[in-house]
Amino acid sequence: MRSTGTPPRRSTRRVAAVVAGVLTLVILATQLIALLPPHWWGPALDVPWLQYAIIVLGVGRDELGIWLVLLAILALVLAVRAVRAAASAARRVLTLGAAVALLASAATAGTLVTAAADEGAGVWPFAPTVPFMSNLEGPDATVTVSELNDEELRADLYLPGADGPHPVVVFVHGGGFDGGDKGPSPYHRYLADRGYAVVDVQYRLARPGRPTWDLAVNDVGCALTWVTRHAGEYALDARRVALFGQSAGGNLAYNAGYLASSGDLDPSCGSADELPHVRAVLGSYPAVDLTDTRTVFGRRLSAGYIGGSPQEYPERYAFTHPLTHASPSSPPTLVVQGTRDHLVLPGPAERFVREIRQLEIPTRYVPLPASEHGAGDFGGTATWGTRTTRAVVVQWLNAHVRE
Repeated sequence: MRSTGTPPRRSTRRVAAVVAGVLTLVILATQLIALLPPHWWGPALDVPWLQYAIIVLGVGRDELGIWLVLLAILALVLAVRAVRAAASAARRVLTLGAAVALLASAATAGTLVTAAADEGAGVWPFAPTVPFMSNLEGPDATVTVSELNDEELRADLYLPGADGPHPVVVFVHGGGFDGGDKGPSPYHRYLADRGYAVVDVQYRLARPGRPTWDLAVNDVGCALTWVTRHAGEYALDARRVALFGQSAGGNLAYNAGYLASSGDLDPSCGSADELPHVRAVLGSYPAVDLTDTRTVFGRRLSAGYIGGSPQEYPERYAFTHPLTHASPSSPPTLVVQGTRDHLVLPGPAERFVREIRQLEIPTRYVPLPASEHGAGDFGGTATWGTRTTRAVVVQWLNAHVRE
């Protein structure tokens, strides 16, 4: 006669097997996305829900970091227990899949830890400490930079605690040119604690009927003139200025820096005479080539920002490519790019680096292996991608801006 405890035990084993199966499938999917180059997913990136799913899985993998390995261990333990309780072909396959998921996630983690160490970020095997739980500090001040046609542009200031004047990093947020905003990030207070004043700026966003391909970069120029006008008030050194942008903001940072260097930037407030000397430009996963319309989201964002397709407005697209404005006198350029970015594909950034190196612009390219768009920045925690980017950003600023 069966004991009364048997059915609950069977139910528990089934739940364990289901949990192990779900974890295993999700982890294997994240590792497959980390393994295969983005161009292998070509047809899938042309289907909205598939591109979205791939990006979400990649972002989740980057944000979880070492915790994904811990989840893989949990999946394997649950699978082994399920097999011991009642061996079957399906449960043996589940155990094998969980073991593969653990090995793959551990290999990815090892690759990222090694890459971080190679770039001078130190060895941090356990990152992030707690996923998705950021403790980012807000700004020291928020100021109005300008009012353009009843649209107010503001900036957040993150200031070092020591006496100035301080070198300045003008930060340009991402968001596909039609979204995003200034706000705390894993970089603002980090840079301020290392002696750099951060000016986190807004710019006019594209909306239906108002493309901003010729407005947003000038708004970044407006922020640069604000730095010059208010340098004394906030202990800023307008002779030591860098531009740092992410995604769409990377495009704007490069363009503003190159145009300012060539004398062709037309700021939307202040005057061109008030533009400071931009000593360096930095970009993380930058959208440098908006004609690269191989993904459905890429086409939509580019068309909204430009006002149409590359076939309709080739001259507008040319204007938004930083290479159009690059010259041997352009500022030293840092490019940080995830090698498994399925929103801003890495190919255009790699070509951009090759082309500006031919112009003999001092350039550093930092590929972040197995990293999706954002490279772990979105959660606001110190992921491996964030730690690596912090390290190379500070190195570049110290080399080209601090002195």
